[in-house]
Amino acid sequence: MQRSWSIADSWRPWALRVLGSLLLLAGLGVSPLWLPLQRLEHDLLASLTAPPHPDVPVVVVGIDEPSLAELGLAPPLPRRLHAELIAALSRAGAEALGVDLLFASPQSPGDDAALARALDGRLPVVLASADVEVRSPQVAHYRQRVESVFGAARHGSVGMPLDDDGVARAAPLQDDALWRVLALAAGRTVAPPPPGALLRHYATEVALPYVHYTQALDAARSLPEGALKGRLVLLGQNTPVDGVDRFPTPLRVLGEGPQAGVLLHATALINGLAGDWVVPAHPLGPVLQALLAVGLAAFFTRRWHGWRASALSLLLAAGALLGSVAAYVAGLWWTALPTLAGLALHLNVGAADSYWRERRRREQLRQNFARYVPEEVVNELADAGAGAAVRGERRVLTLLFADLAGFTAASERLPPEAVAQALNLFFTRMTDCVHRHGGTLDKFIGDAVMAFWNAPLPEPAHARRAIDCALDMQAAMEGLRGGWKNTPFAAVQLRIGLHTGDAAVGHLGSQARFTYTAVGDAVNTAARLEGANKAFGTAILVSGATRDALAPDGQGPCLLWLDTVQLAGRSAGIDVYAPCDDGPLADIAQMLRDHARAGRWAQALESCALWHDRAAQAAPQWLVQGDRLFERLQVLARGNITQGRFPPRSLDKP
Repeated sequence: MQRSWSIADSWRPWALRVLGSLLLLAGLGVSPLWLPLQRLEHDLLASLTAPPHPDVPVVVVGIDEPSLAELGLAPPLPRRLHAELIAALSRAGAEALGVDLLFASPQSPGDDAALARALDGRLPVVLASADVEVRSPQVAHYRQRVESVFGAARHGSVGMPLDDDGVARAAPLQDDALWRVLALAAGRTVAPPPPGALLRHYATEVALPYVHYTQALDAARSLPEGALKGRLVLLGQNTPVDGVDRFPTPLRVLGEGPQAGVLLHATALINGLAGDWVVPAHPLGPVLQALLAVGLAAFFTRRWHGWRASALSLLLAAGALLGSVAAYVAGLWWTALPTLAGLALHLNVGAADSYWRERRRREQLRQNFARYVPEEVVNELADAGAGAAVRGERRVLTLLFADLAGFTAASERLPPEAVAQALNLFFTRMTDCVHRHGGTLDKFIGDAVMAFWNAPLPEPAHARRAIDCALDMQAAMEGLRGGWKNTPFAAVQLRIGLHTGDAAVGHLGSQARFTYTAVGDAVNTAARLEGANKAFGTAILVSGATRDALAPDGQGPCLLWLDTVQLAGRSAGIDVYAPCDDGPLADIAQMLRDHARAGRWAQALESCALWHDRAAQAAPQWLVQGDRLFERLQVLARGNITQGRFPPRSLDKP
C-alpha cells in the first residue's frame, strides 16, 4: 500500500505538469500574441534561408533615381519615352514586357498616341490594372477595377496581397496577376501556385537581374549584346519617394528596407517559372509534433531536476528548429512555434515547485535581515535571490533632508537623557510621515533625517509625495513643539530641503556591513537646500527639478518661485521654490521668473510690483522676498546686464 501511495505521489506532479503545459499552450494559441510570433518565426526563416535567385530569364527595368537624374525629369515620365523603351526592348529581343505603372488617365495626345502605336508592335506588353477601394457615405464600400486608358491592351492586376501588419508574405495567386499574364503573353507555361502559397524571397546579396531605365532606352550601346534577348521584362518605379509602391518584406527582420512593387512582381514571376513557392503545412502537423515533444520531455523528467529538464528541452527545441529550417528550404513552411512554446511552458510549469522551495528560503532570509534593514530593502534583497550585493543602480530620486535648527544649542541646557528622549520622539514622528507617504527612510544624521522616493520600488508621483511628506512633517513638528512647551526645544524649527535628480542607490558598504542608501550630487544638493532655508527665512525649499518632476497636469501643491541661487560647491544656479497657499501669487512669481531669465528687466520690475500688491493683500509673509528681488532687478537694470542673463544669487552673500 505504501508503495502504491509513493507511485501516485510521484506521478501526480508529472500529470499536472503535462496537463498544465498543454492547457497553457492552448490558451497561448488563441491569444493575440500567437499570430505575431508565428509571423516573426516565418520572417526569420525566410531571411536566414533566403537562397540566390534561380537562373530564369527575368529582368527588371527600374525607373530609379539615376535614370531620373540623367533624364532631368520626375515621375510620371512622358509616355513617348515608354514607347521608345518598348521599341528598344523589341529590337533587343525581349520576349515580353510587364508594366507596373497605372496609366489610368490620359497624358498629352502626342504621348498617348506614341504609346498606343508601340503597344500595337510585335513585343507583347501587359499593362497594369488595380482594384481600388471606393469609400462613399451614400453606399457601402466596394472595390472597383481600374485599368489603363489603353483598353485594347493586355492587362494584369498589380495588387500585392499584404498581411494586416503590412508585410508582403503571400504570393499574388489571382488568375489575372501581372506575373501570370506576362508569362502567358510570352508563351511560357507556369503551373498554378498551390493554395496559400507564400513568396520565396531571394538573398539580397545576389540582386535580381536589373537595369536602369536609361540603360534599357539605349540597350544597344548601354548593355552587353544579348542582355535582354529572350527575357521577360518588368518595368516599374524603384524610388523611395514617400514610400510609393514600396512594401516591407520578411527580409526586414535583418534590416532590409521596403522593396519596390516591381521587384515583388519579379519575385513572384521567378517563383512561378521555377516552381519555387513555399507552401504552408497542414495546421495539425505542428500541433502533433508539439504534443509528442512535450510528452517526451515530461516522460524523461518525471523526477524533476532543473538542469536535466533544461538540457532535454533545449535538445528537443533544437531538433524542432532544424527540422523547420530544413522543411522551409525544401519549400514547406512547418512552424516550430507550437513545439518551442510547449517545451518552454512545460519547463516553467515544472520549475514552479522549485520556485516555491526557493520562496520558503527567501522568507527565511527576510526573517534574518528584517531586524537590521527596512522591510522594503529586505524585500528587494529577497527578490535579488541572496544576501546584499555591494553595488548601486542609477535612478531618478526625489530626496528630502530635514534638520532641526537650534536643536544643538537647546540640547546644551538639558541632560543627555532628555535630549535622547526628545530625539527619539522626533525621529518616530518623522519616520511615520515618511512611511505614510511611501518614502524610504535612509538614515538619521545627528538631529537630521534623510529620506527619498522612487526606490527601491518605482513611484511615478515621487516628487508630489515627497512635497506632501514635507508639509506633513511640518504639521507634525507643530505638535511636537506643543509638547515641548516651556522647554528649550519649544523654539526649535524644522528646515527641509527637497531636490530631484539622478543618484546611485543600492546596498552600499562592505560585505560585512552594508546599508541601503543613495549617493551622488543630487543628495548633496538636497542637503544644501535644507541649509538654504536660513537665507530665505523659510521652512521648506524645493528645487526647480522637483517642481518640474510634478505631474504635467498640474496636480500637486502650489509652489512659489523665490529666486535662482548658487549653492556652495556648484557652478550653475538652480531655481528654488517654497510651498504657498496663494495661487495668484505663485503665478505672478512664475511670470517674474520668466521675465528675469529672459533679461526683460522692465517687465520683471512690473511683476515685482504685482508681487508686492498681492502679497500685501493675501500673503504678507512673502513681502520681504519680493522686495529683495526688486532690489536685485533694479541693480541689474541699471547695470545693463547682458540680455538673457539672470545671475544666480550666491548664498555666501546677503
